[in-house]
Parts: sequence; structure tokens; C-alpha cells
Amino acid sequence: MKKKLYFIVNQGAFFVSHRIDLALKAKELGWQVKLLIGQSGSDEMELPAVEKLKEHGIEYQRLSYSPTGMNPFTEIWGVICLIYILIKDKPDVVHTVSPKGMLYGGLSSRIARVKSLVLAVSGMGYLYTNDAVGIKKTILKLVNSLTQFIVNHPNKKIIVQNKDDYSFFSKIMSIEHSDIVLIPGSGVDLSKFDNINTQNNHSVILPARLLIDKGVNEFVEAARLLIAKGIKWRFILVGSASYDNPTSIGNAQVKHWVDEGIVEWFGHTVDMLPVYSACDIVCLPSYREGMPKVLLEAAAAGKPVVTTDVIGCREAVIPNVTGLLVPVKNAVKLAGALEMLIKDKDLRVKFGLAARKLANEKFSIDSVIESTFKTYSMLDGKNNDE
Repeated sequence: MKKKLYFIVNQGAFFVSHRIDLALKAKELGWQVKLLIGQSGSDEMELPAVEKLKEHGIEYQRLSYSPTGMNPFTEIWGVICLIYILIKDKPDVVHTVSPKGMLYGGLSSRIARVKSLVLAVSGMGYLYTNDAVGIKKTILKLVNSLTQFIVNHPNKKIIVQNKDDYSFFSKIMSIEHSDIVLIPGSGVDLSKFDNINTQNNHSVILPARLLIDKGVNEFVEAARLLIAKGIKWRFILVGSASYDNPTSIGNAQVKHWVDEGIVEWFGHTVDMLPVYSACDIVCLPSYREGMPKVLLEAAAAGKPVVTTDVIGCREAVIPNVTGLLVPVKNAVKLAGALEMLIKDKDLRVKFGLAARKLANEKFSIDSVIESTFKTYSMLDGKNNDE
């Protein structure tokens, strides 16, 4: 009988962009794979993702909860459905990804008494990004209490992507070091980026969902400062502006910036290879991350990076070797770092070559898949010993 591997994730688009290679490898090895997802955070992102799932024959089931939903009825019903599915299907391994996937999937897995639980922390999400006040503070306390219950599962592993999150679970949540696995990011298929060369197209891209927390406002303000200094480069936003999130920028605001002539906007882009190929610098001024895949892809593409000195981002670059780190929420410093690279092509080339070397050493999708399946094996071994 085939072993069953169930993924529980916020939405299909995130799974396709960050975990589909893992699912395909599991299918290749003979696992029965199923994906349990919530409602779409952005139809612009979700529709092509669903087509990808169908193309690869990955079974999925959509439940009532949504990425940032606060309706107690739809959220609780989604958890009830998760519990029912896990009790009925009895998967061998449940692998949760994304903040709500971890919370709801982990809670359901404990109640359903699943055999083995993998909690993949791909970033701590909106609740942990900014100061918690008012109702957000109350919700954060509740989430922390539920997280403590979830991580006490008797046969679990927690996959984190950076040292800060490792410290959070080992110190704050009092998890044994042997139950925490550090895997730097979701990995990149390096072969896809082999033919991307250093360009001189005078363009900087910010490839991300257009959220305040991704530093979009600071990017636009930095572009405004540089343009005012007479720098005639293109500053390009690449991502959806209509994502269901409290910090979403929104289409109207982005179009206003475009009309001003400050930035260009490509929208959500499924195939990023031509975008990386045509740009000179990748910029992600995010407020907090797990290990952002766009920075791993930038390294694989041999592109210099400007990003913020925050959790997740700082571990995706080697400062002053593959990219530059700037203080968070500081458009002036961001503009200064971009200007340094804009004015020095040799430095861009040097950083880009070092970035590709870093990607080869640390960010290969094959390495991530191997480490993840070793994690599954450790859980299976513990099951067999009991």
C-alpha cells in the first residue's frame, strides 16, 4: 500500500511556487500525495497554480478558510473539515506549510492523532511582522498558545529556514534541538537559470506580492529619490497588488505610481526567468521573511541583491559579497545602496558571480528535497520503534 503524504497550505499558488517539486518527487517515489488548501488569496495567482496542479496530477481539496480570514464560522468549519479528512484518510505524514497552514494543519493533526507531523515554518506571517497591539496582541497570544499545543505532538519535526526562527522554537517554545531541522529555503532548480547572463538594461525589480510588509512603499520612495537625482533607470514592480492581506497596496495605488512615472508594473508573472534575465538588480526591502525564494532565485540568476537586514533576508545574502543590506523601513538608505550598484557595473558583475556560487553551494532544490525526505525518514523510524 502506498504511503500517504498530505500537505496543508494556505493557498495553491504558494504551494506551486514553493513546494511542488517536493510533491512531484514524492509521487515519483510512490507516495500518494494530496494537497489541502484554503480559499484563494488572489485569483490572479491562484488560477494558473490550479492549472499547474491539474497538469501534474496532484490531487487537491479546497476548504473554507482563507489566507487572512477572520470570519469565525468559515475558519472553524475549515478546521473541522481538516480534522474529518485526516481521521478518515489516516495519512502517514502531514506536512504543513505557511502560517495558517501550520496553525490549522497542526491543530487538526494533533486532534486527529496523525502518525507523523512536519511543521514547515516559511516565515511567521502577518501577526509577527509588526508590533502587536489591541486585538492583534490578543490574537497573537492565542496563536502562541495554540502553537505550543501543536509543537508538543509526540512525533514531529519542525523545519525552519533561518537561525532566528530556530532560536524561537528552541528557546521560546522549548523544543528539543533534535526536533528542529534548519533547511535554508524552499530551493531552486539551478539548471533553469544556467543561461541567464549579466545584463545592462538599466533596471531594478522588486519581485513579490505588493504588500506594505514587502517594503513596496520604501522601494517606490527610493526610486523617486533616484529619479530626482537624474538617474534614468527603470524601477519595476513584479507581483499581484490585489492579494487578500491587511497590508495589500491595492491596484489603484500602484497605477497612481505608474502614472507618475516612478515605477513600471508587470503584475503577477508566472514565468520569472525572462524577468530575471532582463534585470540588473533584484531588490526586496521586506520587513520579515522565512527565507524568501525570490532572493534564492536572484542568486541562481547571478543577480546582485539589495535587501533589508531583517530575519530571513539577511541569511539569503553574503553582505558586500553577493548583495547589500540596508536598515528596514529606510528609503534613503535603500536609495543609497541601489545607487552604489547602479553606478558600478563591475561591482554588479562581481556580486552576481558570487551570488551564483552561493546558490550552487546552498540553495539547490535537490539538496532541499533530500533534506526533507531525510526528515520524513526520521519520523518513520520513530514510528517503527514505538
